Order: sequence, then structure tokens, then C-alpha cells
Amino acid sequence: MASALRTEERWLESGQPDPVFLGMVEDFKAFDEVLQTWSEKLEIFVRGVQELSLGVQSLSEGLAEELKRQDRAFLSEGCRFREAAQEISRRDAPHSVIARFERNVEFNMSNPLKDHLDNHAKLRKDLEKRELCLTAVQDALKQVELCEELTEADLRKRLAKDEFRASKATFNKVNRSIFHWLYVLEEHRGDIIDSCLQTVKYLQYDFFSSAAHAVSHVLPQQMSFRPMTEMLPDSLQAQVQQELNLSETIEAQDVREIFVQRLLQRLVRENKDRPGAPATSTPAIQVDPLSLSSLLSHGFDEGPARRALRKTNNDTQAAMEWLLAGEPACRARTTEHRA
Repeated sequence: MASALRTEERWLESGQPDPVFLGMVEDFKAFDEVLQTWSEKLEIFVRGVQELSLGVQSLSEGLAEELKRQDRAFLSEGCRFREAAQEISRRDAPHSVIARFERNVEFNMSNPLKDHLDNHAKLRKDLEKRELCLTAVQDALKQVELCEELTEADLRKRLAKDEFRASKATFNKVNRSIFHWLYVLEEHRGDIIDSCLQTVKYLQYDFFSSAAHAVSHVLPQQMSFRPMTEMLPDSLQAQVQQELNLSETIEAQDVREIFVQRLLQRLVRENKDRPGAPATSTPAIQVDPLSLSSLLSHGFDEGPARRALRKTNNDTQAAMEWLLAGEPACRARTTEHRA
């Protein structure tokens, strides 16, 4: 920095502006515009988050009131959702999501940006003062040049030199402080911008993750998301038609199974009537359609469900326990076969 100051003094002696210093001033102005833009965008972002939290609160309260009037079965769910929304949007609650967000924004972004912009405003005033001092130095230098042909004993020449030295000393005093701040900003401008960027990203993540965590407490432990588009009349009609077709298919399969069972029973009786007929196994038990439908609604496959109902004589609870146990009889038979 000292060498840069000496270089600027040589440019001052020649009466011309220092290009290095001018470049630093242009970089400072660009950096100041960036921080001012960030400050304006930050205010817009904070207002947007506040409006979002108010929207969540209005939505939850409206749903709770409407559910209370329409269907009291959902009254508890509406109240829980409203409590979760208040945990997000209550600004008077010190530990709410929006209150913590506003404190973090003020401490980590708004106040530091305000301090930077205040310093930049002071630096701009100092630059204006430096321009006035520089003009005074240039005017004094012109007076010295006009008195160049005069003798050293001439009072006008001595006054011109004294004026030049005084204006130059004033300029150097103002210029050193300005140059120091410009040099510091030149060194740390990138760090300041990166710090602002990372802080904004963290504030966004902290707000949305905290809000999602507050809502997650009111969600059921096991939930399959059902979009509203699937609840439109056309979609519901297609779904009902699909279920009707499935029930007709199951009924047709049951009819064929009943025919096969009757055929097997008749063959068994005929074999029993024959002399010396080999012993046959017990005919398969007819599957109860209601029990089968109950198991299918719990997510079991049709084949294992039918085997379980035959094994348990259409006892739905016993068949479910047998399926949840992983068909132990099948595993036992597999183990014996391998042995």
C-alpha cells in the first residue's frame, strides 16, 4: 500500500490523475451498487417470507373452521394443523419459525449490510472532499508554474509555493484515509460477497426446514399422498369402474374355482367307491370372498391370501397372522424337501 501511495504522489506532481486509484474507485462504486441491490432484495425476501407465514396461518384457520362446520370427524386434525401453522407464523412467540427467522436476518444480514452501506456513504463524501482538495492542489500547481520565471526572493513565488505545499498536505491527509479504505475493500470484497451469499442460503434453508419440521408433527406416521387431481369426478368415475371390473373378475374366478372344487369332490367320491382306490387328500376348502377381499385391502397378494384362508378355514384374523409370519408352513416344507 505504501508503494501505491508513493506512485500516486508522483502522478500528483505531474498534475494528472492516478489510473490505479481511479480503477479502485470504479471497483468501489460497483461493489456499493451490489450491496445496495442485495439490501433491497433482502427486504423483498423478508416481506415474502412474512406474507408466506401469514398465508399458512390464514389457510390453517380457514380449514379448521370449515372442517368444524362440515365434518366434526376432522375437527381434531384441523386443530392440530392450526397449531402447527401458529408455530410457524406467530411473530409474537419468541421461538416460532418466523420470529427466529427475523432475528437471524436482522443480526446476520440487515445490520451488517447497513453498516457496510453507512461506511460506503461516508467514503463517498470523503471522495467528494478529495476531489475538492485535488482541485485546490491543481490550481496551486498552476500558480507555481506561472511564477516559474520569477526569482526566489519574489513574494508571489513564495506565496504560490506555500499554497501548493499546504494544499498538497491537506490532500495527502484526506487521501491516505480514503486509500486505506479502498485498499481494504479491494482485498476483502470477494469475502464479503461470499459471506452474504452463504448467509442468505442458510437463512432460506433454516426457515423452510424449520417450517417443514413443524408441519411434519401433524402428519400421520404412515401416509400415502393422494393428490387432489385424483379426486376429480372423472378420475373417481374411472377408479370406481376399475374396482367394479376387478370385483367382477374376482367373482368369475370364484365361480370357476367352485366348479373345479365340485369336480374334484365328485372325482374323490367316485374314487372312494372304487375297490382298492388309493387314499386321496382332503378337497380344497372354498375361499370366502369377503375374507379374501379383506386380506386384499390390507395389501396381500391374491395367491398367498387364498392359501392362507384355505389353511385357516376362512378365519380372516388367523390367515392374516399366518401371512404376516411369512407362511411358516411353506418354509418348513421347503426345508424338509432340501433335506
